[in-house]
Amino acid sequence: MKNISKLFLCAGLLFLNTGCETDDFLDKVNPNALNADSFWKDADQVGQGLIATYAALQFQGVMGATATTELPVRSDLGRPNNWNANARSLNTLTFNDNTGVVKQKWDSAYEGVYRANQVLEHLGVIQDVEQRQTVEAQARFLRGFFYYILYQGYNGGSVILHTSTPKVKEDFSKSPAPKEDVFQLILEDFEYAEAHLPKTWNANNVGRATWGAASAMLGKLWINEGEYEKAKGYFKAVIDRPDLYSLTPDIGWNFDEEHEFNAESIFEVPFSATAKSGNIYGANDGPIGSEGTNRNYTLGSTTGGGFRVIMPSYWVTMLFKEDPMDPTDPRYEADDVYSLRTSASIAIANDLGSTLYQKPSDKGGEYNNREASYLKKYQNWKMEREPLTMNSGINERVIRLAEVYLLYAETLLQTGGSVSEALALVNQIRDRAGVVELEAAAYDATALMEHIMWVEQPLELMFEGHDLRWESLRRWGKIKEQYSRLAAMKFTLDGQNIRWYQPGDEGKFFVVQEFVEAAQDYNPALHDYFPIPVTEQLTNPNL
Repeated sequence: MKNISKLFLCAGLLFLNTGCETDDFLDKVNPNALNADSFWKDADQVGQGLIATYAALQFQGVMGATATTELPVRSDLGRPNNWNANARSLNTLTFNDNTGVVKQKWDSAYEGVYRANQVLEHLGVIQDVEQRQTVEAQARFLRGFFYYILYQGYNGGSVILHTSTPKVKEDFSKSPAPKEDVFQLILEDFEYAEAHLPKTWNANNVGRATWGAASAMLGKLWINEGEYEKAKGYFKAVIDRPDLYSLTPDIGWNFDEEHEFNAESIFEVPFSATAKSGNIYGANDGPIGSEGTNRNYTLGSTTGGGFRVIMPSYWVTMLFKEDPMDPTDPRYEADDVYSLRTSASIAIANDLGSTLYQKPSDKGGEYNNREASYLKKYQNWKMEREPLTMNSGINERVIRLAEVYLLYAETLLQTGGSVSEALALVNQIRDRAGVVELEAAAYDATALMEHIMWVEQPLELMFEGHDLRWESLRRWGKIKEQYSRLAAMKFTLDGQNIRWYQPGDEGKFFVVQEFVEAAQDYNPALHDYFPIPVTEQLTNPNL
């Protein structure tokens, strides 16, 4: 869908005419003005409204760079630099209802809901029944996805429900609905989408929501409710379609621009650094907007033209360093130090077998200020530096088959299913990553679930999707346990190299810890979900 430009829709705005009885000419309506009365006249215009709804996926609070770069730092996967207040507030759990990403995520998701509802209200102008049904399925998938973000993100799932576009001020000011009602709307939207979306699209429409995307999201909706049996069927349905989905031969194909919309991708959000050049702040509507994401310079190293606002945590960096290379894998070369998965995901100074911005890894990043690694996933690290436009065209993958493998394996382990089947799925992921397979004799259901939680998921899916890791930690009830575990760990920065702490390192090297504040202050009632933003509280009298 990179060839489909976003539309700046003003269809939801009411234009006020001013004037007096003697100045009738002032009451004339501009026939060229775009408003609710002049738009939504035919199927083409509804189609344009649908494209604008897809465009809301690019917004900063959904899959744009604010959400995808900042949210991981609240989990165990990211660490902030020393000077970014928003990132640090997430990492130390000092965020509140006025924190930037808390407000932006809410606003972006509700803008998407508003646009989806506009499309759904004007389906009647589409004469062709099949076309109308397909448009409705897409709009409902998107509305369900935006509400999924809100349901998983705020106030324990109790958020404001809009199933139609507000017409008067009072329509905007609604009380939060019970979480059960929000869940039911999401469920019904995804179920309709799953029943009516096509399995694939033609070349001109690649990137639109499909049956597989709806099935996967239904599985995610149910698994986060602890309904493993219900979730299992949806994940299995996707896995059982190898004609539609398969793991890519190279894990790096999932993070670059060259291999977008590949066989592993189930749903992704398209970006482009060239389709519409605009401001440097990422995708926005309007004439100064962009089709790119600014993740590149937010996370890139200084040498690569970025600001390294957030970096991989020390813990996950060590996890990557210890990802065991399979010595029988012919893809490795003599100078490779770390696994294929590691070199495709993060940059480490002593990774002699990889480069960063066309330099040896130790030269492509600064590794000062106690920095141990930089993100390579979804970065333009194969270029000399991040694009000078400060916008990147690399698509954000929302969900891919490897995640479905791990989720399905989890449902098997949680329902007394086949441990060997779950293990086989994990080993398929590890084979592709170039790492040693797990031995069946060493894993029962409990041990394999522990491996998925603390090894496979963070290594395979770090910094992917929308708040994916936080959802998982909360689903498992492991947030406090993980914070406490990580806060007790010590790491040593020996020059540019990070390693585990050894007694006697103090005074010779930097000895560092992380998540200490989070471990001390974590309170599920305060931190499992974001609060409703202060902007909503101030403007909504029913809160």
